[in-house]
Amino acid sequence: MEINKEKIHYILQYYYDKGKNAAQTYEKICAIYGEDTLSKSAAWKWFTRFRTENFDVKDEPRSGRPITEKSDEIMEKVERDKHVSTVEIAKELGIDHKIILNHLHKARYKKKLDVWVPYELSVKNMMDRINIYDTLLKRNEIEPFLKRMITSDEKWITYSPDITPLDYHLFRSLQNSLNGVKLVSKEACENHLKQFLDQKPQKFYRDRIMALPQKWQNIIENNRTYLI
Repeated sequence: MEINKEKIHYILQYYYDKGKNAAQTYEKICAIYGEDTLSKSAAWKWFTRFRTENFDVKDEPRSGRPITEKSDEIMEKVERDKHVSTVEIAKELGIDHKIILNHLHKARYKKKLDVWVPYELSVKNMMDRINIYDTLLKRNEIEPFLKRMITSDEKWITYSPDITPLDYHLFRSLQNSLNGVKLVSKEACENHLKQFLDQKPQKFYRDRIMALPQKWQNIIENNRTYLI
């Protein structure tokens, strides 16, 4: 049975509004209508379009050739590892890293704090983000769960590259420790990392975790999309 493309576009928009990502939506649609119904790159394209507040479900006129036949692989690697570099992707896929940069630019992705993120959050994304941080603030006021997280194995809270301690604190410090250092083997890398982590006092980790409520408050008060 032939599926109307416009119907699929409406379904894509529905899952976007539900807060699903392109990969999740692609899997759901293909599970219902078959694997030939939608490509991964098409799902990424439509989600990129929705993020710009363009919710017209009609196809735009095509112009020129696709950037690369490996667009699905590029986006999969970025989705799997938000810190991956274009040089690493180029090496794995055997294509020029400038082509990858161009593709990610077209997909409206760029690096912030060494993490691949969409150029801008949509209004819905921003409201969801503010609501989540407001909930976390209230929860922490009632029952200070952050203090418990420092010494327990509770799962980490919602991920955001600009305020997550690993990204804005630990990785920055680790990057600084690597300045002028040449590591010639896997063992050397492991030894450097172990030494770096062992040398950091508990206060190094505790202070950044306990700073999260103030960062949440700043985002809520200023309607910030990203906190740099």
